[in-house]
Amino acid sequence: MTELLFQPLTVMGMEFKNRILHEPTTMNMSDPNGHVTDRIVGVYESLARGGYSAVTVGATCVRRDGLINERMLGIYDDTYVIGLRDLVEVIHNNDTLAGIQLFYGGLIPGLAATTPLPPGEGWIPGTLSWGASDRAIIGNPKPGVISTEGYEELVEAYGQGARRAREAGFDFVGFHFCHGSLPHTNLSLLSNVGRTDKYADRFLFVEEIIQRTQQLCGRDFPIMPRICCDENLQGGFDIEYFAENYAPRLHRLGVAVIDCTFGSMIRAQSRRADIGSGEFIGGGFYTPNGVNIGNIQKTKALLRARGIDTPLIGSCNLGTPAQVRQMVEEGGAEFAGVCRFSLDDPAFPRKMLEGREREIRKSTRTGASLLHGNIFGKGYAGSPQNPEFGHEREYRIVPTRSPKKVVIVGGGSGGMEYASVAKQVGHNVVVFEKSGRLGGVMDWCGNYPHLPNVESIRYQPEYHTAQMEILGVDCRLNTEATPELILAEKPDVVVIATGARAKLPAVPGLEEGRRSGFVLTIDEVMARENAADPGEAPVVWGVAEGIELALEFARQGRKVRLIDSNPTLSLAPYLLSRAGHVLRWLAEAGVAIETGVAVHTIRPGCLAVRRASDPRSAEALSATTGQEVTAGMTDALEEIACDHLVLCLGREPVNELKRLLAGKVPEIHVLGDAKAPRSYGNAIHEAAYLARQVP
Repeated sequence: MTELLFQPLTVMGMEFKNRILHEPTTMNMSDPNGHVTDRIVGVYESLARGGYSAVTVGATCVRRDGLINERMLGIYDDTYVIGLRDLVEVIHNNDTLAGIQLFYGGLIPGLAATTPLPPGEGWIPGTLSWGASDRAIIGNPKPGVISTEGYEELVEAYGQGARRAREAGFDFVGFHFCHGSLPHTNLSLLSNVGRTDKYADRFLFVEEIIQRTQQLCGRDFPIMPRICCDENLQGGFDIEYFAENYAPRLHRLGVAVIDCTFGSMIRAQSRRADIGSGEFIGGGFYTPNGVNIGNIQKTKALLRARGIDTPLIGSCNLGTPAQVRQMVEEGGAEFAGVCRFSLDDPAFPRKMLEGREREIRKSTRTGASLLHGNIFGKGYAGSPQNPEFGHEREYRIVPTRSPKKVVIVGGGSGGMEYASVAKQVGHNVVVFEKSGRLGGVMDWCGNYPHLPNVESIRYQPEYHTAQMEILGVDCRLNTEATPELILAEKPDVVVIATGARAKLPAVPGLEEGRRSGFVLTIDEVMARENAADPGEAPVVWGVAEGIELALEFARQGRKVRLIDSNPTLSLAPYLLSRAGHVLRWLAEAGVAIETGVAVHTIRPGCLAVRRASDPRSAEALSATTGQEVTAGMTDALEEIACDHLVLCLGREPVNELKRLLAGKVPEIHVLGDAKAPRSYGNAIHEAAYLARQVP
């Protein structure tokens, strides 16, 4: 029997071929006026081809003053219909239902501001940051308050937008009634306070939008609103309130499906101490997998108790096939809605159906926009893992008529992505990897067993390693790529993807400490094979790269100390979104972050350090240690005893081969950390681009 996830379902005449939906996503890929571009058509073509039962275009703004991104799709007047028809066509051509989500900013337009905003304005010129009252804040600290007439005008804007959507050929329309958009501010118990007009009825704005849509489009036109079912904020409404006050009115309006979301972007204390309200919306790195499965179960039970059988969509932190199945099979949602997973691998539903799950790029949970800013910060949607996303048409594989010999040195993320593309194009590819494993730094980055979800980092090297086998790439492990070995292959192109190594500070005693094994690097203690033992009482030097390592050691039961020469806390960019959790967990584990500690000398079993306080010795200490030490270090030396010192002081590129091979091969590409230490996404995207430049 076909598993539940791939069983069809018919709702209001719409035939869903399976239970996997692509949720509306702000791609930020329109032209400056919000019209459809070839780029965004390519994105939705790839999603529809991926095997979803429905793909919802979103979010699409009904009036320009509600924009939250400068390249957000619009539907302001009838001139937008023709471009939207292009989206409908490519979705329908791939046997997929096409929907569109209509949106208006509310409080959200102030979110991306990097300079102070005038009261009531958004960061994009001409946009407004306003809500049901000025009590709730998301971006602008002084939001405006919308008038009765303003609400009524927007009801018409939503209705006309829905009419245009139906004219464009969409099968259904959705509405963004959540997260801080204007309709949500009306629903919110925290925002809609003190009104004396008709919109003191918190559901009325939503109701009027749906009713006007039905007047213009007919009651047979399916409506699938995405609505907040629980603000998860102290003082906000919860699932019980939603089921009692909002769900029955939605049901009476005859909506086809309720797209359930939980959490809010409004600034307020989360109701739960362990999971922030915003984590139920997009899911942070440490947020539990399928975080809303329990919420969906509860919502479903409460609605059934009231005789409401409207199908539900459940979403958030569904980044693997198993988690998508779980939302439907255990959560009881009729549909599993995915967003970030769609960007990482738009074809995952088709691969699941065809039994090719090994070929799926499962989500590494590192965010979809790391390379391109952020959709709330002047960037566009993307995936660190999937360089084709947003470049679907220009990155299509075109077989070469002139195969080249390509030698790749380094089997990490960049090297394997380059190998995959070059092999598919038709080049003769060989990969030299000096270790016994493929994956590079990404292999050990996922080796934190006591931190939640970090194992997902390994999904990327696992995917690439499988690709090497499936494509038949010649990978030679345990092979040191010397210039002589490389030149013996008679390469047309050499790719240097040798990554980076740990930085070693110029501190007296370091070399002896390395020889004796007292001084270790983060790579060595986190290796998945033959890892070095840090001992029962290690010192981790370097907060920016070592804070998670210190937490891992503490949870292993080790008496770890975490020191840093900087006078204040400074984290690596990839850790900024995780900082709240890590700092709280470190405090709970009793690990203090000791900043302003400069290592003066390394001796067997101990460190001699100076602490910040006296400005006179800073210059001398900087000259002695090679560290950047700010003024305010004490003259007195303090000894810190430890079993091992673990260095987490950043990385430096390894690319000596470039110099040694210069002028000896026709073409050399240096990519990833070998060029400059950055994220694995940079390496993958560079490799995807460069491999396509080989003539």
